[in-house]
Amino acid sequence: MADRELVKDIQNAARDCLDRSRPYFTRFLSESELAQIRAVGIPKGLTALLCAGTGNADPLRCCLGLFPSYYFDGSAISDASYAVVSDENTAEQFPIKAVTFTFRKEDSVTHRDVLGSLMALGIERDTVGDIFVTDGKAAVFVYEKVAPLISDSITKIGRVGVQVDIGITAGFTLPARKYEEMRFSVASMRLDNIVRCVACTSRTGAVEKYITPQLVTLNGTVCTDVSKQLSEGDVFSVRGKGKFILQCIGETGRKGNIHITIKKYI
Repeated sequence: MADRELVKDIQNAARDCLDRSRPYFTRFLSESELAQIRAVGIPKGLTALLCAGTGNADPLRCCLGLFPSYYFDGSAISDASYAVVSDENTAEQFPIKAVTFTFRKEDSVTHRDVLGSLMALGIERDTVGDIFVTDGKAAVFVYEKVAPLISDSITKIGRVGVQVDIGITAGFTLPARKYEEMRFSVASMRLDNIVRCVACTSRTGAVEKYITPQLVTLNGTVCTDVSKQLSEGDVFSVRGKGKFILQCIGETGRKGNIHITIKKYI
């Protein structure tokens, strides 16, 4: 969806939410779409909450819920703006369902395998949220209307036979988000220096291959400013290379280079 269309739709939904005193929910939004909405703001009298369906503090894809503020009278949540929902009672108000796939522990199923099986059904990407895979089980959070289609249609993921259940099956604990820790030494905290490291290229290559073609996002927004200074906690993505968080800016070495730690989402 084009930027202007997305923002216009949310603004119209906000007015409808206030006029009719009823909640409004989007489908799953990407990080860049959420950044666009945050930049516009939410009208007075509404509470904006994000939900991935997981209770995970670090979701990749969320649904946005707009609520008349009186829904949460007497609760600290009434003052929240884009807080990620963690309590089950509030999460249940969102149109999100979990679907669990169970398979033999000796079989191999990846995040990409699960997503591919869903896309093969003709399901739209914005109806699919976060996917979690562990030994013998996988779970995906989806827009509730597509959950029955998944349950009725999928018997295999790739070549692996699966049992499908709506909801999180008993005894299955969602795995924590996994990261690969990477350490680098950089001359400065400029964007081109950081992209150079994670893309395994030169500064010129980082600019020409990724930054100038608008393939780099910083905190959800496309960034083409090669000299942009990054700070601890910044989240950035390089298309084709992954999503990263600048975890730590360490000490400066003898030659003036800065030691940094970056975590890559896996």
